[in-house]
Amino acid sequence: MLAVRGVRAVRVVAAAAVVLAAAGALLAGPGRRALADREGVDLEPGLLQVDADLRGAVALGNGVYAQLSNGGLLVTKESNVVWRGVDHGSPITAGLGHATPSTSAAATGWATADGPGWDVDEHVDHALGNLRITGRTLRDSSVRYTGRVYADRVDGPYSRSVTLTITRRTLDSRVLLDVEVPGADVVAVHQYRRDGYDFRGGGVRTGDLLVSDGRFPMVTATTDVASGPSSTLAPVPVLFSSAGNGFALDGDAYAVLDLRHHGRVDTTAWQPRLLLRLYDGTPEQMVSQHATDAGLPHPLPTWSLSGAVVSVRGSTRHVQDVVNRLQDAQAVVAAVLVRDGGQRARYPDWHRLVDRLSARDVRVLTEISPSLALHPRRSGADDEPQLLATARARGYLVTDARGRPVRVPTADADQGSVPGALIDLTNPRAVRWYTTVLTDRMRRERVSGWVVQGGDELPPQAHLFAGDPTTEHDAWPRRWAAITRQACQDAGRPDCLLLQDTADEGTAALTGAVGLGRQATDWSDRGLGGVLPATINAGVSGLPFVASSVGGTTTLSSWWGGKRPRTDELLERWTELETFGPLLVTADGDRPASPAQVWGSPGRLAAFARMSRVFAALADYRRAVVRHAVETGLPAVRPLWLAEPGLSQGSTASEYLFGDSMLVVPALSEGMTTVQARLPPGRWVELFTGVTHDVGSALPTTAEATDSTPPPPVPREVTVSARPGSPVVLYRAEDDDAADARAALVSAGLLP
Repeated sequence: MLAVRGVRAVRVVAAAAVVLAAAGALLAGPGRRALADREGVDLEPGLLQVDADLRGAVALGNGVYAQLSNGGLLVTKESNVVWRGVDHGSPITAGLGHATPSTSAAATGWATADGPGWDVDEHVDHALGNLRITGRTLRDSSVRYTGRVYADRVDGPYSRSVTLTITRRTLDSRVLLDVEVPGADVVAVHQYRRDGYDFRGGGVRTGDLLVSDGRFPMVTATTDVASGPSSTLAPVPVLFSSAGNGFALDGDAYAVLDLRHHGRVDTTAWQPRLLLRLYDGTPEQMVSQHATDAGLPHPLPTWSLSGAVVSVRGSTRHVQDVVNRLQDAQAVVAAVLVRDGGQRARYPDWHRLVDRLSARDVRVLTEISPSLALHPRRSGADDEPQLLATARARGYLVTDARGRPVRVPTADADQGSVPGALIDLTNPRAVRWYTTVLTDRMRRERVSGWVVQGGDELPPQAHLFAGDPTTEHDAWPRRWAAITRQACQDAGRPDCLLLQDTADEGTAALTGAVGLGRQATDWSDRGLGGVLPATINAGVSGLPFVASSVGGTTTLSSWWGGKRPRTDELLERWTELETFGPLLVTADGDRPASPAQVWGSPGRLAAFARMSRVFAALADYRRAVVRHAVETGLPAVRPLWLAEPGLSQGSTASEYLFGDSMLVVPALSEGMTTVQARLPPGRWVELFTGVTHDVGSALPTTAEATDSTPPPPVPREVTVSARPGSPVVLYRAEDDDAADARAALVSAGLLP
């Protein structure tokens, strides 16, 4: 009956990128109890009472049924469980309190040079965890239950009316779960969780391939690679369970996915209404259902699928020398990313550089941001001071309570970031103006796309033209993406490449590709080790095209003060991983004169050039993968779980499918010479060596069954040589698409 375990505070701090536990004792009183070992508000399910004449199954058409009884809530479709509430408990808890952005680090919108402060303090004074259902209304494809949620007494002061509506969409028979508690400040739903269930999703998560045993605030916040992968630039409130169902949360309000508890998953939205879109079916069907709802991805430009995008900057001569060096080594370069390309003091003959590169079939990308530096900077665009003056004069900037421009971090090629002012993306005039600015810039600079920085800067104390910053914060990446896509269209460059680090579930339909943001130049889960989990979780969350930058961007200090420099092995393994994905992009680092570059030595140059040729040779296969993703929403890089749902998910966490045909087992630890490939039944062929592996049936697990359901089997494990330069990629012998890809590698002289 106790529906809240305390008044807690969650701090989602972008610069620190950790979810901090709140301090202090909890207020005494009914429904409150201290919880010293957990973080954040913990809304628990209470009692469930359903009037006798309202119990039982209700048909919603096309095989969909809803059943609410004292035992819980159950939604099924053709005997498959779509959603199941906790056993013998209320599926709903409401709360009276507040979720308020704190002012500790963000009163001025400025936390550190690396990112904005974003603190959300959650407080629940009264939890309404008990549910009494007294009414039911049936329509053709929906059922609405009505009643009260309450703390101690259904007629007491801490009681609110509630409507619980379950609707089958007539277009596609997908199910919506809609909960509304007028007067409540927060609403949570509690889903049943069996021991052994695996979950995927949540957006870009670098720490683990599976989402489990944690509390995940859905706040766009810069990951501080020095502190760990606790926050994300691309949160998506969607989860898919190995039980064959999943859900996505609608809206931009502050929300939390909570998987800390035995027996349940909590989804919390800090608003009076919570709407879930429910999914069921095979894993591929569920991921495709969600991607269709969120918006199918914008196609990647064809030119980006057959060559590398190499980051290089500093001067016209240096950029041209690097391209010459790469092409002389027979590297296939589709474009260069010149982050400081807007600075004419460094590039006085910019147009000549662009023309010379274009003559060699190399395009140029630069970097843009939704904020403008407050002071002239060496790496900034020449027109930036004038743009800032115009935006200030016209009232196009985000302000504080006194009407002053809020200071936010602005990406800087030389210094990482500098203080800037943020354009108000809720102001239609500001949006039209800045879209025109970017359109003119794309035409004038003749670029073929941008690395789109920013999208997480909006501070909680901001005063906007329209909207609440607490809600707008997570909508900001989508607003920013809409501007950059429109600028490409207006500039006559529909085939531009946009790489944006911030995202929500609707961003992919605008940008197409998502970058993984700041990554460490090492093997840890802050660097190369975190790429695969982040890519796969993003893919199943509705972000089908993900690219990490080869080599990482940030050099971290070790505990004893030394640096962790890039190594030749790190660059080679990172290149191998990205070669079997949608894009091959390199990073020149936060201080490009210091870290090792892919072109910086004969050995590194030869290794990168060869893998770029492999990337180019697989262009036809990659185009088919991208086309399929655009049509279905299935990610280019996906877990084996999607194709083999009968196998244990955790057993294949170190490998992935690139498209339907290629099973990639990357070497992600320093010094690896072999990898353990976990293969489903079939005859598998190694792409680079031709060695075959005949695999029989999968192996049963030794884990105990739960809920009378045996655990899924695990694939058979095969040890495969993984020397640098020969990535471990396998395909089924009867797969024609993979065989064609191998033939393309042979034709390119990359295989005997």
